[in-house]
Amino acid sequence: MPRAGSRYEVVIGLEVHTQLRTRSKLFSEAPVTFGEKPNHAVTPYCLALPGTLPVLNARAVELAIRAGLATHCTVHTHSVFARKNYFYPDLPKGYQISQYEEPICTGGWLEIEVPAAGGEEPQRRRIGITRIHLEEDAGKSIHDESLFGEGTLVDLNRAGVPLLEIVSEPDLRSPEEAGAYLRALRELLRAIEVSEADMEKGQFRCDANVSIRPEGSRELGTRTELKNLNSFRFVEEAIAAEVGRQAEILDAGGRVQQATLLYDPDRRRTRVMRVKENADDYRYFPDPDLVPLRIDPARIEAIRAELPELPEARRARFEAELGLLPREAAALVRNRSLAEYFEAAARAHGDPRAVARFLLRDLLAALGDRQPDETALPPEGLARLLRLVDDGRLTARSARDLLPELLERGGDPEALMRSRGLEAVSDAGALGGVVEEVLREHPGEVASFRAGEQKLLNFLMGQVMRRTRGKADPASVRELLLRRLGQGG
Repeated sequence: MPRAGSRYEVVIGLEVHTQLRTRSKLFSEAPVTFGEKPNHAVTPYCLALPGTLPVLNARAVELAIRAGLATHCTVHTHSVFARKNYFYPDLPKGYQISQYEEPICTGGWLEIEVPAAGGEEPQRRRIGITRIHLEEDAGKSIHDESLFGEGTLVDLNRAGVPLLEIVSEPDLRSPEEAGAYLRALRELLRAIEVSEADMEKGQFRCDANVSIRPEGSRELGTRTELKNLNSFRFVEEAIAAEVGRQAEILDAGGRVQQATLLYDPDRRRTRVMRVKENADDYRYFPDPDLVPLRIDPARIEAIRAELPELPEARRARFEAELGLLPREAAALVRNRSLAEYFEAAARAHGDPRAVARFLLRDLLAALGDRQPDETALPPEGLARLLRLVDDGRLTARSARDLLPELLERGGDPEALMRSRGLEAVSDAGALGGVVEEVLREHPGEVASFRAGEQKLLNFLMGQVMRRTRGKADPASVRELLLRRLGQGG
């Protein structure tokens, strides 16, 4: 793909489809499930049987309003459902009910962190959101000869599941920015409980519109659309591959053709699936079975009042009120469960910075795929563990060693420390003998340290810690070594 200094600028817009957290489908009472037997979560309407009519799910509308308010959109009191006509085996009606000319939300934005080079603090940018609209999902075509032999089978369990399509402005300028936008959007949707956005279950899917243009040009190039990208890594890889493909075409004097493409992750290349349709090809028209959607402005304001604190507001509060560094606050608010756990632990402990450092360095590593509230260690228990470290009764290393058992079984950190024999050795008398032994056994390192090789202090400290099996208080060891080496106070 074009590198820094290239004569091309990359222009990216994303279309995200996220499944709403509802119990039933968008226009029928069929349940929204995952893993059900094929064609067992359907109604006559899902099967497009003659005479069936759609009935709009009010909860889906409320969740769409939530998403619009959280992304600073205008939520319209009047919107229209339209029929989008196309023919696939897993679309039994022959059309999808969506919104086209009059969507429910328009004109918003989402703030993202843009990765910076050289270890600098990430830069924050606003990415425009063109529209958010409601639509129903299609079914699923199954091509698996090992299970069914030749041919294709259709599972309509997913047909009619409520989706939000969130369309960004073409404001993104690199694959990395696209990945940052998707991560921020997914965490926001989770934080406001609009969607679980589980990519492995197909609840958060992305199409990417990609074009390149000469550096400095204001005219957009011919765009292509990458379909059905279901992981952040694949999104970034696919965009990079497509940018490279378009650059090769233009460099050779050719023209990029508007088309729909698929990404081959094994070859890391994109390939044309079909020449891209235009909106006219879908023959949109207002659905005659659904009246225009009218929303009471008072209901919009009531939903606004019910919104939880948004990640961007929480990040700013963590920095202003709790003194966290921007990168610490940003890392914590990416996950609502982690942010809430941190706040409770910080209140119980009293030092937000110390709690944040331990969470981001040690707790996250011990959690693995779990959320903090899925473990047996409450925030107050973590605060008690950190106070043992603060008081010099437990080393930071030993605290890390206790974490897995506390997360799995809970209990009192102090009692567990005692039962494991991990209480820190900080008594000068007890440590003095160990320090003297280490200095006697390493005369060369002692001489070199006194000659100016200050880094050897870490080596000597390591020897003391090894002999005490990690139970010595590092600050006490350092103080004793410096004193014996003639540099203490």
